[in-house]
Amino acid sequence: MPHLRFLAAASIALGLASAAHAQMEIPAGSEGSLGGGSQDLGCEAVTIAGSYALDGGTLQNAGAFLIETGGVLDAQGSIQLGSDFRNQGSLNAAASTMVFDGSCAAPGASLTVSGITTVANLTFSSSSGQSFVLPNGANIVVTGNLVLQGQPGQPLQITSASGQPATFTLGPGAQVTQQNVNLVNVYIGTPPSAAPVAVPVSGLGWTASLALLLSLLSWGALRSARIRSFLRTQP
Repeated sequence: MPHLRFLAAASIALGLASAAHAQMEIPAGSEGSLGGGSQDLGCEAVTIAGSYALDGGTLQNAGAFLIETGGVLDAQGSIQLGSDFRNQGSLNAAASTMVFDGSCAAPGASLTVSGITTVANLTFSSSSGQSFVLPNGANIVVTGNLVLQGQPGQPLQITSASGQPATFTLGPGAQVTQQNVNLVNVYIGTPPSAAPVAVPVSGLGWTASLALLLSLLSWGALRSARIRSFLRTQP
């Protein structure tokens, strides 16, 4: 039955795709499944408005990827993404390996990745100095392996859109591999606090107490000096 649903959805998708702009499309109200197999999309765009499941399979060389509002992607398995990824619907990647490598985009391009909350294994890589832009304040929980890999002289860049930093939060036992990467307003683990540290002050009483203490210390030092001077003048 899952294969029949996938074939039906794929047939609709092929009927809607033009030769010039080939794409994989799962229309609203339809269901599709990779059935645990493997599919190379050859950088075709993907739009999911219905429901689609990898079922432990592998999706390779996906182009611009969009999960529309109401769309559902069960990404249990492995998915390689070569361009933008936008999730406006529902994504289940808790048992998924997601690889963003910019293979379908131009060298040095800036790519948008949004709508990922929890993923088992996550890789961002580029061999041409590409940038991946995460949403303002995004928090991506990685429970397995986080790999950030650029090339010498052409570092990978991961940045937050603006404002609040984006964060990769590591689950218990998660591992990080990081080489030739620039993180701009993006942190692995808890970002440093920007809030000023409050100094406890109790109105003017604290200031007055400090002034009195300083006065006592000064008076004590002066009195000691006078006593020493008096003793030196005695026969």
